Amino acid sequence: MVKRQSLKNREFGYELSGVEHKLIFDNDEMGFVRFDGRSRRLFYLDPSPFLPTPKREFYIIADGSVPKPNNNDLIKVTSFETERVVKGTFDNLVNIDVRYVHAWEKINPKKILHRKVMDQEEYVNFFKHPFNRADEKIDSISQCLAMCSVSSNAIGINEKGGIDSGIIAKKSGWDSFLSLQKLVPGEFKSAKSPYFYSSSEVEKKINPLGSMEVNLSILMPKETFVHVPIVFDAEMRPKSAYSADLSFEIPFVRAHLLDALMFQPEITQKAEKCLTDRIYEMTETFTNSPNFLYKQDLGDAAPKLGSSIARMNFSNEVSVDNVREGFDIWMDMFAHASKFQKSNLSPRDIFRLPKEAAQLYLQLEDNFGIDMVISMTDVETMSLLTPFELSNAIAALRSAGALYSPRIDFIKLLAFKV
Repeated sequence: MVKRQSLKNREFGYELSGVEHKLIFDNDEMGFVRFDGRSRRLFYLDPSPFLPTPKREFYIIADGSVPKPNNNDLIKVTSFETERVVKGTFDNLVNIDVRYVHAWEKINPKKILHRKVMDQEEYVNFFKHPFNRADEKIDSISQCLAMCSVSSNAIGINEKGGIDSGIIAKKSGWDSFLSLQKLVPGEFKSAKSPYFYSSSEVEKKINPLGSMEVNLSILMPKETFVHVPIVFDAEMRPKSAYSADLSFEIPFVRAHLLDALMFQPEITQKAEKCLTDRIYEMTETFTNSPNFLYKQDLGDAAPKLGSSIARMNFSNEVSVDNVREGFDIWMDMFAHASKFQKSNLSPRDIFRLPKEAAQLYLQLEDNFGIDMVISMTDVETMSLLTPFELSNAIAALRSAGALYSPRIDFIKLLAFKV
């Protein structure tokens, strides 16, 4: 079981992100600004927005000509004067260094990120744990899960960042998704967190006022506009086969996530035209679909997905390649969802069938349609199932009332509800 350690009380070095490790052990007078209460003159320099500094020091801007930094800015200060003061109660007095700031400059976190906890491929591979590695669908699903996990900063006039996803899965797939969500720190599950993550089986309106980024994951959404569907249509592994590996890797993956959240990428001028083109293409693709399985947010999706890809690459800019990659991931997931859009069955109906039976039904429906007599020779030629799997799939569909056999060596597909 994953131990939910508070971000403010991490005991081991491997729980620190690369930026946190660098700022604690290698860099003086550099960190993320945290003002002392309502003061705009007194502040601490933390190793990250998620971890208070362990150093007994704070900074003062006494010179009116020195501009004030923003909260959570990563800065390097220049100070020439230090004063030591004693603070605390009589039985718990501590020495604190007060440093007077003469100048400061904003720092790009990428310049100090020389110690990556893991590379991007390792991060994406974490999201493959619940799936059978032989299934070819897992690459696009894991890439989409990884992209959504790092959230997105607010783009343009968006009030909030974050990515809303529609999880299209049966109960076992939803349970696997929740097991992956254990990488999200407990603090981020609170509506008071600047980075808010919520996973729900029920659609409900959530708008945390204090959050900069809101990430909603909803099982089978009907009314909520989402940025991307995540379809769990790959073969799943039993949780017992991967839960130990998941628990072992979570501290490292969580540290990598914290590093990603420190980046606030902005769209480059070169990426703007590409982004506009992708929004048009996404709109055309979705609106030309015959049936809408879910409601798609068309205006925010492409910018936010591009921003998320930039974060995964620890970049302060959203490039043309980032926009294209985010769009390609969306297209892959939309293609996964399209097989449900084309079917007379709802995803819930399909997921209630055995895997081989659902696969066969969708193939037959796509190639021959409903109420059409199909020869078993055509079925055997088209199907990717083994003879044993095909026999079991036909038996399951027949039992469910999804097909019947009007003549020897012929079957007819029926519209039905499980």
